[in-house]
Amino acid sequence: MSRTLYFVSGSPFAWRVMLAMGLKGLEYDAKLLNGSEGDTKKPEFLALNPRGKVPVLVDGEITVYESIAILAYLDRAYPETSLFGESPADAARIWQRLMEVENYLGTAFVGAFRPLFTQTFEGKEAEINEHFASIGAEIKTASGWLADRDYMAGDAPSAVDVTLYPALAMFRRVGPTLSVPGIKPNLPDFDADYPTLAAWMKRIEALPGFDDAYPPHWRDAA
Repeated sequence: MSRTLYFVSGSPFAWRVMLAMGLKGLEYDAKLLNGSEGDTKKPEFLALNPRGKVPVLVDGEITVYESIAILAYLDRAYPETSLFGESPADAARIWQRLMEVENYLGTAFVGAFRPLFTQTFEGKEAEINEHFASIGAEIKTASGWLADRDYMAGDAPSAVDVTLYPALAMFRRVGPTLSVPGIKPNLPDFDADYPTLAAWMKRIEALPGFDDAYPPHWRDAA
C-alpha cells in the first residue's frame, strides 16, 4: 500500500506526523509543497483537503487531514509502537497532555508567531507579549513532566513527544533571531534554563526517522 504525506517545510503540524511515521517505521513518499507559491490552494490539493492546509496523509484509499487525526489514524492502522499507550491509564495521560500542548502551548504559539510571520504585528505588541509569556509558562510545565521519566508521558515516546518537539525546535531556532520593536519573546535557553528538556530533545533527535523529517529548508540553511 502506498503512503503519501503532503507537507510544507517547517510546518510543525506536518513535522509531528513525519516524526510519528518514522517512529513507527513506516515508509512514505513526502510531497513538499510551497505555500508561498500557492501550492496548498491549487485545485488538486484542495480536493484532498478543502481547508488548504498541511499535513495531508493519503494511505491507499484513505485520505486524512488535521495532524492529530492523522496520529490517531496511524495508531489504529499500524498499532506497532503505539503513540497512545498500552492501557486505559496510558491513553488518558497521553491524551490529556497532548491536549494541553495543543490547547495551551499551541494557542500561544499561533498567537505569538502568526502576526510576526505575516507582518501584521503592529498594534498587537502587548497581546503578542502575553502569548510569549504563556509559551514560557507552558515550556516550564512540559519540563516538569520529565521529572521522573525519559519522555513526556512515560518511558517511551508517544503522541505528546512528537507533537511538542517541533514547536520547541522552532522556539529554539527562531527565538534568538527575533528582533521586533515592542516584542519581548523572553524564550528560554534550553541548555541553561531547562537541561532536562534539552536532554529530552536530544533523545527525540536520536529516534528513527528524525533525519528524514527534519525541515529541508532548515538543513539547506545550516
